[in-house]
Amino acid sequence: MYVLSVKEFNDFLRENALWLSLALAAVILLIVAFALLLILRRKKKGGKAPKRVIDASSYITALGGQENIVSHSLVRSRIVLQLVDYAKVDKEKLKEAGVDGFIMMSDKLTLVIKGDAEKVNKAIFPGE
Repeated sequence: MYVLSVKEFNDFLRENALWLSLALAAVILLIVAFALLLILRRKKKGGKAPKRVIDASSYITALGGQENIVSHSLVRSRIVLQLVDYAKVDKEKLKEAGVDGFIMMSDKLTLVIKGDAEKVNKAIFPGE
């Protein structure tokens, strides 16, 4: 059995320092990449929001009925409504139906619906 002396070991380290440091860096990068991959996989599995079921009748009821809606328009993630009576709007029911936020300006009510505004608009106002 051959045992390296301290001098031989030091010489070996000096001659191969570059390769040893590159190998160590590669191992560290592989560990970091593997850890990031695991984190991303977990986020994908747990991060999926349940698919929102759009119930047009709950939106219309919360807005005070079809007769309360004068006009509407779709603007990106928002549905802009002009209503007859804004006091008939039930914001809690709208939130339960899937509205993320409200903007009240002059004579318009804007419903902020992230991601599903176009689907909600088509469900509430079919054929338009």
